[in-house]
Amino acid sequence: MNKERRRQLELAEHHIDVAYDLIQDAMDDEQDCLDNTPENLQESDRYAKMEEAVDHLSDALESLNDAKDELSEARE
Repeated sequence: MNKERRRQLELAEHHIDVAYDLIQDAMDDEQDCLDNTPENLQESDRYAKMEEAVDHLSDALESLNDAKDELSEARE
């Protein structure tokens, strides 16, 4: 792989890092809301949707980590 393509992949990894941080912040905020939900609302549909959102965001973070690992291996 030439220098220019490696640079492009490094840039892609940087963008993945930025996306990761944004998603992590959103997930942390959503988790804080979950953690501070009163007990009497923890059986609500809204609470369930919030839990599901945290799960999906966590999956997205895993996928970004996997993508970054693959890019790193491609550059080697």
